[in-house]
Amino acid sequence: MSKIEIIGLRMSLYEEGCDLVKEILTSISGSGVEILDGDIIVLTDKIVSKCFKKIVKIFDVKPSKKAVDLARRTGLDPRFVELVLRNSDDLLAVVPFKGLVERGFIDLMSLSADPYETRKILNEYPVFFITRREDMIWSDSGIDSSNLPPGYYAVPVEDHDEIARSIREEILKTLGRKVAVVICDTEIFLGGSIDFARGSYGIDPVDRCFACKDLYNKPKYGGVDMIVHEICSASSLVFRQTSEAVPLAIVRGVRYKECECGLREALPKTDVAKIIREIIRENIRVLGVRWLINIFRRIR
Repeated sequence: MSKIEIIGLRMSLYEEGCDLVKEILTSISGSGVEILDGDIIVLTDKIVSKCFKKIVKIFDVKPSKKAVDLARRTGLDPRFVELVLRNSDDLLAVVPFKGLVERGFIDLMSLSADPYETRKILNEYPVFFITRREDMIWSDSGIDSSNLPPGYYAVPVEDHDEIARSIREEILKTLGRKVAVVICDTEIFLGGSIDFARGSYGIDPVDRCFACKDLYNKPKYGGVDMIVHEICSASSLVFRQTSEAVPLAIVRGVRYKECECGLREALPKTDVAKIIREIIRENIRVLGVRWLINIFRRIR
């Protein structure tokens, strides 16, 4: 029999700045749970930002000329745009989310608990940016105001892997327990949202089992599970998204390969632009130029 446990834990709602490892250990000891070797400590990105004093008061942000210009074109607050620009390596795309909802392409109201408040949010954030940061794709560079006082925004830390490493080492030094650490962030995904890993340490983030033999001794076309993303998605079932105040989880029972590595260094490097170009080229070769023409017709 296989069993996995996910233990969600509350933490103090301090305003900003804390000893993160101390708060983690206080939360765990107060719950009566003991940390075991092999446990995975899972944290939300928001609690990490709070502890590392990455909470920004929007009224103190002075927008650049570029931010003002983008705000004029998008309908966003120029100070918010400035935060996005400051915390991104590349601005990749703009998604006109409000327009997609208004044109009926996305049925957001069927997912809303309060249509009036939903419209207010869409008016405040009519678009979102797709950005690149830490060699990963983000919406709005991870800038987020949820579960913060009005006018305050959380900015992601600069190096999630390094924070995860320091937490792992501090727990080993304090308790003598070898754990893995994963830091998660909520992102837009298909018809809703899902939690992804933004940093990790002590765990190989991916199963390296491509072409391993299956039940019938055939090499499997697959077997490359993104374990840290799966851990974040599972943990989000106890984190939730609104007023639950559960930013910490212990995941127990997951079989994983221990690794003195972070998420970014352990993942294979991919060139997304070249991959997309090659996919388009191969589709034209196999399906003909008409395939490309039909794609553009559907987009219009």
